[in-house]
Amino acid sequence: MAANVVTKLLGFAAVVFVTRHTSEAEYGAYSYAMNLVGAVVPFMGLGAYQAFLRYASDAQGQLAKRNLYEYAFTRGTLFSLALVGVLQLAAPWVCSAIPESVLAFRVLAFVVLTTLVMEYVKSYARAIHLNHLSARVDVTYAILLVAGTLLFTQGIGILGYALAVVLAPVLAAASVAWKLGVLRFRWGRLGNGCGGFWSYGLFTTAGALLAQLFYSVDVFLIGHFVGEKATAVAVYRVALLIPMATAVLPISVAATDFVKNSANKHNPLALRAYMFDYWKTFGVMSLVSLSVLAWLAPWLLRVFGEGYVEGASAMRLFLVGSLGSHLLRVPFGHLLSAVGRADWNTYVNAVVLVLTVMACAWAIPQWGIHGAAGAMAAMLWLSGALYAAMFRVHLKRQRQD
Repeated sequence: MAANVVTKLLGFAAVVFVTRHTSEAEYGAYSYAMNLVGAVVPFMGLGAYQAFLRYASDAQGQLAKRNLYEYAFTRGTLFSLALVGVLQLAAPWVCSAIPESVLAFRVLAFVVLTTLVMEYVKSYARAIHLNHLSARVDVTYAILLVAGTLLFTQGIGILGYALAVVLAPVLAAASVAWKLGVLRFRWGRLGNGCGGFWSYGLFTTAGALLAQLFYSVDVFLIGHFVGEKATAVAVYRVALLIPMATAVLPISVAATDFVKNSANKHNPLALRAYMFDYWKTFGVMSLVSLSVLAWLAPWLLRVFGEGYVEGASAMRLFLVGSLGSHLLRVPFGHLLSAVGRADWNTYVNAVVLVLTVMACAWAIPQWGIHGAAGAMAAMLWLSGALYAAMFRVHLKRQRQD
């Protein structure tokens, strides 16, 4: 958790530096490109690294875990290389709403590969119960991101920031990968007890894709419906930056406990107790911290530059939605994946995405970025409620079995 907090804080510092050394239009074009690339990031590895983490808890011995890892790493990396090529070809078409974002999009497309390598290394460390190595990668990534931002942005502007975002993940993972000896390709075959490996991975990918689209559709529609597109995108994305960063709290807890919760997938009493304990501690922390941020919103946005202060109302609206994410969406979404219900996550995400498109398409033309923030806040609460309902269904089925 400490590593994730440090990562968010240093990432925040990098964005502050970028917004103060580039124009709102430049940062808006970068944000639009990053949003588009982020929408396909869930495809990296075709879900193989998520499936590895899930099935590693069932693997019998370290050799079985290593073989499963190499199987997933080889196929996931090759698929991501192909995906980068597709993104390069598609750049002019997908960036047509804001043409000035094409070059940043081409650079950022390589995030699909470099982030995958980092996530594989972190997943293997967690699978063999070396969480401190995974945390070390996170902290190193954050430090390299800030250093690269300071170095490259002053030389080549916003594209320098994009370059830092691409290089930091793979450089951060390099030393731990070398220590663990995990950057090796081996075609191989799945071992016994891994039935459903690819179906789990594909459902996880589909669910993550839909979840990422959920966080991208608002920016995409702002780019089409709001005047001064790049500037509006910049103000909106900066307004959402802090509320979205607060998700480090529930995500850190969920990621740290993923393997443990996966091992308890047939123990409904343990899973129920886990959620009550989470709410008693981190639920209260979330309520207090988000309330303080809402009060400080104008001052916090002024750190990025005077032009971003107008996004304070949008930030407060999104903070209301963030509370629903902290209490329901993040913990129950991760729990569903941990207990093997990735397909249920996908179904919920599909329903929520359709509703989000409808809500944003109605609200943005009327209220601009404030309409987008309000629609997203409502959908965060709704999706969290649906995740919680699905998890309750899972617990009931476990008791019946």
